[in-house]
Amino acid sequence: MNVIREVILRTSGMFDNVDKSERDFKLWESISTFIDGERALVMKSLFFDDEYVFLALMDRNKDKELHYMLEQDSMTGCFIDDKKKFEAVWDAGEYEKNECWCIKRENIEFFK
Repeated sequence: MNVIREVILRTSGMFDNVDKSERDFKLWESISTFIDGERALVMKSLFFDDEYVFLALMDRNKDKELHYMLEQDSMTGCFIDDKKKFEAVWDAGEYEKNECWCIKRENIEFFK
């Protein structure tokens, strides 16, 4: 059974070992800093034992901003440099993530 869990994200430095010349390195580094220490909902990955699927931040305002940041990825973003359109879709309740984002177990703190 795969249960949704509330956790604290410990993501600062999560991309320290990634090639800094990668096109979206600065974006993902800023995302890891932005969500560090935040409460979030995750569920265990069905495919990898040491990973959890990120679902949402508990803080709805930060969750909205995070999803806009995620939409800036050069390969998967659908609202690149178009915050007005993103906000219209989000505020209408029509936003859907177009991919699954996994976070390693080492970057998650579970509540007792």
